[in-house]
Amino acid sequence: MTTAASPMRDRILRVALELFTEHGYDGTSLREIAEKLDVTKAALYYHFKSKDAILLTLVNDWREQTMSLVEWGRDQPFSPDLQQEMLRRLSALLTGNHKTQRLMFENQPVIRGMVERDNAEHGRPNKYWIFEFVSVITPPDADAFTRAAVRTAVFGLSTSAMQPGSKEEDHQAALDVALQVLALKK
Repeated sequence: MTTAASPMRDRILRVALELFTEHGYDGTSLREIAEKLDVTKAALYYHFKSKDAILLTLVNDWREQTMSLVEWGRDQPFSPDLQQEMLRRLSALLTGNHKTQRLMFENQPVIRGMVERDNAEHGRPNKYWIFEFVSVITPPDADAFTRAAVRTAVFGLSTSAMQPGSKEEDHQAALDVALQVLALKK
């Protein structure tokens, strides 16, 4: 398997994501991915050792993007402006990756086991991006109401990206609602 990004590798990931989202991970074969790309299965194996490796790459690419956002947020002083900026950046990330979100939501058991095995192989802790994100935008002195508001805003925003056929206006509405939830006071 090559590790360098290539146009073919990117095409494989795009097509696999499309088919995994449309037919489910278990409902998609390497043969179908190869046929859609008009290549041989051997060409797929040159870039990825298995269908699991394709899925894991999609998940790890997503994890890398979200954890980069989390790390950026951790480097900032906490403020309401940081909360809002983090939600805006998350919304943009989710909007651009809505198929990945759906794929991960609809294939949770397969992905969870695969990621846990991969993390164990590479000595990484099992961290879920969404909990890390919530921890960054939760005020240090938050009461139970505020902690619940933060979780509601983040989970609501992230689940809106999973909806099939959602439009830009739906994503914007979800961001607006998330920002309003953060502004709620008990």
